[in-house]
Amino acid sequence: MRFLLLFSVIMTLLSCASGPTETPADLVALDKEWAAAVVANDFAKIEEIISPDLVYSHSDGQVDTAEIYMNRMKKKTSDYQGIDIVKIDAKLFGSDVAVVNARAFFRVNVEGNMVNNDLSYTHVYKKVDGKWRMISHQSAKMPAAS
Repeated sequence: MRFLLLFSVIMTLLSCASGPTETPADLVALDKEWAAAVVANDFAKIEEIISPDLVYSHSDGQVDTAEIYMNRMKKKTSDYQGIDIVKIDAKLFGSDVAVVNARAFFRVNVEGNMVNNDLSYTHVYKKVDGKWRMISHQSAKMPAAS
């Protein structure tokens, strides 16, 4: 019994000494930071989160590179008024890939017209130089409730 207790204490100490463990909750928090940055037009934060290799597939089928996505954000072609995440889940695949699946209500002013979209989206994150970066965004419009 003493051996098991000692072993348990040693393993706990070793896991603490190895630094913070990244969990699915950490990726959920990062994804929520992305949503908040988009609504706040915090371009520095968005660029910190997305990868220069980002492929951003909109719910209407349009596909942007990171550069085009950021240019559209800065021109406010689509001015995000709110992203209300109602369901979100993250899964880690090894130590350097994560997938976030979410359902959210996007309120966007598109060239003077307010658009309300109920979307499901998937974000793929890859750890690059010790930092999580979004490499893919894919969204789809959810069908109207019947």
